[in-house]
Parts: sequence; structure tokens; C-alpha cells
Amino acid sequence: MKKIILLCLSMLLVTFYGCKEEDVTILKTHLYYYNIAIAFENQSGENLVEGIPYDESSNSILNTEYKQTISVAPEFGSKPHHYTVNEPGIWKDENGEENFFFTATMYSYVYPMVTQKLVCPYIFGDKNEHILVSYWEDLPDYKYKCTGFTLDGKEYPIVKEGVLEYKDGIGGDLYKVKIVLE
Repeated sequence: MKKIILLCLSMLLVTFYGCKEEDVTILKTHLYYYNIAIAFENQSGENLVEGIPYDESSNSILNTEYKQTISVAPEFGSKPHHYTVNEPGIWKDENGEENFFFTATMYSYVYPMVTQKLVCPYIFGDKNEHILVSYWEDLPDYKYKCTGFTLDGKEYPIVKEGVLEYKDGIGGDLYKVKIVLE
């Protein structure tokens, strides 16, 4: 068995030995997780996310009135070639309070602007589409950070909440936004 493993590793090294780094996709691929938790509150400080039905095993929101799409800044042309978007879900913070949770995974490139659209009568009190935009900065050594967040064009402060444990294809830094609706 050891001989077979050594043979496979040797073949892999020989395969990549003559290749230029830019020709080997596997050497250039990095995963970037865009994780945003949003605490929606009303003017009285009540958590508007509490009580929204969701599947606790997958954190997926069960109500079909929600929708999410993803796009990138227009100056980058089209959507990224390799990306995944998970359904919006619920994330409980260290105090057990429920937050909306949006996540996407991009491959090999940090996109500076990610736009999501949300229709949620439960939170907003209407059936209008609300535009959420997160802004991202590419840093050296394959690092990145969220630098800003807007809802319907209004800026809200964002803080790095911590790091999510890698599970079910989700992981990386978590950023949190608190939005008080009028």
C-alpha cells in the first residue's frame, strides 16, 4: 500500500514539475467566504429575526417569501465563473440571539462588491425587494476583509464577529451588521 501511495505522489510531482504555475489551476485556487450576519431590530430594540421559521439542521429559512441572488460590481463584467451561494439562514450569536445569515463562496478572486436582494415581509413589513451590498477588500497573502455594508443605499457599520468553523462548505471570517429599521 505504501508503494502505491508513493508512486501516486511521485506521479503527481512529475506531472506538475514541468508546468508553469499559471497553467496549474489547482495551485491558484483559493476559497473566499463572504459571511454576513444581520441583526434586524425595530425602534424598540426588538429582534425582528426571532421567530422566523427555519430548519435547525440546515439553518435554511423555510418561508418561501425570501429570495436571494448574487451579483458582482458591474465593472467586473459578469458574475464570477466559480461561486456558490447558500440559501439565507439563521445564525445564533454568542448570546443566542438570531440573525439573518448570508454566505457565498468565491474561488480564486476577491470581488469588491457583492449585491444580494431580499424580499421579507416579516422583517420589512412590505413585499418590496431590498438591496443589500457588502464591500470587500483584497489583502496580501490571500487574505480579505469586509469593509462596508449598505441596505437600500444607507450605510451601516460592520464589525468582524469572529471566525466560523468550517462545516458543510461554510467557514471563514464572519462579519456582523446591526440594522435598526424605522
